[in-house]
Parts: sequence; C-alpha cells; structure tokens
Amino acid sequence: MNVLRFAAFAMASLAASTAHAQTLNIGTAQVGSLSNTVGNALGKVATDYAKLRARVVPYGGGQQFLPLLGRKEIDVAVAGGTDALFAYKGEGDFKGNPSRSMRALGVVFPFNIGWFVKKDAPYKSMVELKGKRVPIGFTTNSAQQRSFLATLAADGLKPSDFDGVPVAHVVRAADDFAQGRTEASTFAVGAGKVAEVDAKLGGIRWLSIAAGPEAEKRLRQYMPTAYISVVQPGPGRAGVLGPTTLLFEDYVVVAGSHVSDDDGYKIAKMLYEAQDKLASIVKAYERYDKAKLARDPQIPFHPGAVKYYTEKGIWPGKG
Repeated sequence: MNVLRFAAFAMASLAASTAHAQTLNIGTAQVGSLSNTVGNALGKVATDYAKLRARVVPYGGGQQFLPLLGRKEIDVAVAGGTDALFAYKGEGDFKGNPSRSMRALGVVFPFNIGWFVKKDAPYKSMVELKGKRVPIGFTTNSAQQRSFLATLAADGLKPSDFDGVPVAHVVRAADDFAQGRTEASTFAVGAGKVAEVDAKLGGIRWLSIAAGPEAEKRLRQYMPTAYISVVQPGPGRAGVLGPTTLLFEDYVVVAGSHVSDDDGYKIAKMLYEAQDKLASIVKAYERYDKAKLARDPQIPFHPGAVKYYTEKGIWPGKG
C-alpha cells in the first residue's frame, strides 16, 4: 500500500513538474514590427529572469493571434490597447467572436505611430502629400489598418486623398518606401525596421500629425484608446529629429485565463522588477512607470497579476 501511495505521489509530482515546464507561447505581430520586437524582449527576460520557458510566435496581426488565447493555442500576447479591448469585447474586426477569457498582466509603455519621409524631403505634414504615392490597405493586419486610418483622420484626410499603393502590412510598406516606390510610410517609432530604413536611406524624418481635441476626436473613431502627444528625440528613436506630435497608444501584456496563477504572478513580477533588463533589449521599455502597471485597460486582470500588484501596493482594486 505504501508503495502504491508513493507511486501515485511520484506520478502526481512528475505531472506537476511537466505542466510547470510547459512552454508559454507569446503571440506578436509579424517579424520586424514593434510588437514582435517587444515580444522577443518579453520572452527572453521571462526565460532568463522569471525562469519560465517562453517562445515567441509571430502572426500577421492581433486579429489572428488574440483569438488564440481563448483556444489555448497561445498563452500570452503583446497587443495595442484598442486591439486588446476590441478582442475582449468582440467588437470591430473581432465582432461576434469575443475573447472573454483574456486577462491583463500589465499595461506597459505607449507606442507612437505616425508617418515618415526621407530626411531631405520637402514635406512637413501629410496634408502636403495629398496626391502623392503612399501605402494603403494594410490588408493582413487590422490594427495597422486602423492606425493608418486614424493618423490620416487626425489631419482630416482619407485614403482617397492619395495615389495609393496597396500593401499587406507596415513591413512591406517600409520596404516599398526604401525602394523609392512611395513618398512616405507609416510605422511605430522605435521598431527595428524603421532603424533599418533610416540607415539604408541616410536618414528619415517623422511628420507631426494635427493635435488638439478635434484631431483626437477624429482619430478615436478608429482607435478609441489612442491619444495624441509629443515624442522627443532620443536613443532608439530613429528619425525623430525634434519634438514631434504623433499618435500614442499603450501596449498591454495579456494572457489567457488558462495560464496558471503562479505564471501570471511571475510575469507581473518580471514587469515590475526587471524593467531594466527589458529596457536593455528594447529601449522603449524604459518609458513605462511600473507603479502604473495595474491601471485599467478595460479588461479584467489575471488573478496572479492581481496578487502581485496587491502585494506591491499598486493594485487600484478594479479590473
């Protein structure tokens, strides 16, 4: 009997150990995007610091990978606030398919989106590019399509104002721009692809978008969690040559409710305690205030994250 009990205990321990050792799959947008760059840093620090086995899996965009959280095909994701909110509620591109099992692990830094031109180009705003060749469509990534429409809307513009060049996503758009097929392109500041284009062309320059309540109202038709603010020049911000007004939206690290409380706790702890390690890989991680990781993204928080943030005294008591 003792032998049987010991065998049962050993089997249970092995199962628990195997479950704990399972790989956490982190979903991001395509290779070259800021989402993928940010996700790679998250995966590396999760492995090295949090002692979790993590693997980054790139997809075309949030409309592809966020629904996979509910199907347990991925475990963690890095997404823009609007994408995550729409996926959770089943709105926009996720209409009729809500991801109600999505849980927030932390609201991190804002990403900045706008349009850039060659450094010596004469254009000072997108309004001056009316009738010129610019990328349109962004058919494989609905989040990029929304940001494309939102940044134009801030300036009171629409795709038909340009000589559009259809593209699948921002990486293709950046390649077209680098090859001289378009006069401008859109991306997130700090992405590896932007630095690549900047080096190849001998310099790029970001264009400011319109600011003010009316501009913000127009862009929020497409991205309800976005806002307009100013980006300053700094390390890792190729093409930001002076104070530049751009679209801002916060990245949210999310998980499926199937992720264990222990793993959720470890990831939240990593976001709070290992910010310097994340920032050593991607400078943008310097920009979040760890005391505000638990601010409300309009998505429920994972219980493991709630436990950690409560222990640190930063949990606001909602989510």
